[in-house]
Amino acid sequence: MATRSFLVLIMALLVFLISTFTASLMQTNEIDLIENQEGKKLYISEDLYDLNGNKVAVESLLEGKVLLNVWASWCITCLVEHPFLKKVTESKDVELVGINYKDQDFNAEKYLIDNGDPYSFSVHDLSGSFSLKLGVTGAPETFLVIDGVIVSHRIGEVNMEVWNEKFAQYF
Repeated sequence: MATRSFLVLIMALLVFLISTFTASLMQTNEIDLIENQEGKKLYISEDLYDLNGNKVAVESLLEGKVLLNVWASWCITCLVEHPFLKKVTESKDVELVGINYKDQDFNAEKYLIDNGDPYSFSVHDLSGSFSLKLGVTGAPETFLVIDGVIVSHRIGEVNMEVWNEKFAQYF
């Protein structure tokens, strides 16, 4: 009886270790996919709308050089990076498009009225489905898309140091 209990315990431990190892591998792959968006083609299969409910021409996100910035009115770090984004769009020839992430449109509009609007327009992504397809994990995140290909991706705040490291060379 003791031998049988011992074998059951060993089998249970083995199953636990294998499942933990497998879960760890799967989690690592998910993180790699999220962090390595650079070089991937931007594919948009859904209709997108701006904060006013107007349909967005998908071509405007796929042609030329576009900086996509994922933001939300509830995001503290977005508020911190906002003045820098305004400064960049005022001093450089930057097409900055906002992706308003999991936010109510009236909160987003108030945020832009109160803090200024650096964006050419903002896509309203209430459900987060478009952002999820981009690989977004939260806000803020910024993607530089050139002719439909993500060439640079930043998770977190964009400030002068990050701009110079990740984006300035393209402008």
